[in-house]
Amino acid sequence: MHLVFDALLIDMDGTLVDSTARVETVWAYFCREHGLDFDAFIAGSHGRRTMDSVIDALGDTPSSRGIARELEAQETEATDGIVACTGAAALLAPLPATSWSLVTSAGSDLARRRMQAAGFDLPAFGVYGEDVAVGKPDPACYRLGAQRLGVPITACGVLEDAPAGILAGVAAGARVLSVGPRFDGQPEVVVNIGGLDALRVSMINGKVHVDIRTQSTA
Repeated sequence: MHLVFDALLIDMDGTLVDSTARVETVWAYFCREHGLDFDAFIAGSHGRRTMDSVIDALGDTPSSRGIARELEAQETEATDGIVACTGAAALLAPLPATSWSLVTSAGSDLARRRMQAAGFDLPAFGVYGEDVAVGKPDPACYRLGAQRLGVPITACGVLEDAPAGILAGVAAGARVLSVGPRFDGQPEVVVNIGGLDALRVSMINGKVHVDIRTQSTA
């Protein structure tokens, strides 16, 4: 499959950066402290802002917001075990600064630390957790990413791994490539790939050309 985009909007955790072990360590502690079922909680929290996940679990109170801020501070300080996802460096290498934006639920400080731990600098363009009033699966973050790049959202490709982000990309009006297995209820318009190493990206006449070498049907 060959696709052509004006720009790419790329998620961070689970897409460019493998932070799963660190994220799940923090959330396991949170669930133990508050008597929550970890498996049920983590299934709905991947790809979402820490604040949104905590409020969903504990309610919107000053205390819960304080807990969310403390959790994000812990995540920002601890970057051990964080590495680049397979294929991430090769994906980004041919892309000029004006052709892609990071779109992540993480705050900008957390994103900087995790990207650096994985061997990347923050890109020239980015949308972070604090930049939108409502996080993924709301489409505002992806629409803002396209706006900051100055391209139509319908001409953008979104790379995402988490259900919340995939649904946000679809709702925004972008073409979505999901990294990893298909989840129950995933829109049929989404193109599934096994990993970033299934992609070959090149720039031709200012456009991002994406060749998908293999596809996952999982």
